[in-house]
Amino acid sequence: MTELPKISFIIPVLHLKRPLNKARFFIPRYALPDVLRDLHENVTLPHEVIVVCNAQDKELVDFVSLHPHIDKYCLNNMNVGVARSWNMGAEMAESEALCFVNDDVEVGRGGIERLFAILAGSVEVAQVGPMGALWNGAEHLRYVGENAIEEAHAISGFLFMLRASAFRKVGGFDPAYSPAGFEEIDMSFALRSYGWKCLVVPGLNIKHHHHHGVSSYRSRVAYLGKEIDTQELHERNKAYFISKWLPDHA
Repeated sequence: MTELPKISFIIPVLHLKRPLNKARFFIPRYALPDVLRDLHENVTLPHEVIVVCNAQDKELVDFVSLHPHIDKYCLNNMNVGVARSWNMGAEMAESEALCFVNDDVEVGRGGIERLFAILAGSVEVAQVGPMGALWNGAEHLRYVGENAIEEAHAISGFLFMLRASAFRKVGGFDPAYSPAGFEEIDMSFALRSYGWKCLVVPGLNIKHHHHHGVSSYRSRVAYLGKEIDTQELHERNKAYFISKWLPDHA
């Protein structure tokens, strides 16, 4: 890097190539090498790439520690969960904006620059992303911002950008949601509780290849030396979200 980055891309990773969802075996998998290529080739703003590695597979560790387009990395000896990984990446970041990216997201040209322009354009805006929704209690109600920039209750978690100062103000992501689920919704609720806006920006060349993600099928997730079933995890985190943000519905 020849100058301080304007954007820090933070990417947690468990696998060099995501495990196959057998029900979607015919759909190609997008993975970390693809995301790194996209960021290198398609993002024109000064940026840094930070990878938080949550596994000790030698092939993955070697890839992360030696890849020329990864500026900083953290090697954890176990899966610490999404919220902690995002917080770790943010601690290493040196930019004006934090962009949290899944390792199965295709990033085309112009999308990141557009998100950054909207975020930097108003101090009232703390979070932007290509997809977001209105919520009814703890349930997804409907997507918004499909035809014009629109405020959302929560920005979708596969890719979103935060103002770094706002991230620090709210204290980062809540690790109580570990290993995953509701932490990105919680962040949007936290930001809006301070009076900031969360905006969906449509028409971006960004695509989420979600078909082989852990949320696409039921499984058990290992984290911090224990395991939890994904359905049990969803119900647990939903209950915690309600107790935190919607106590009257608890």
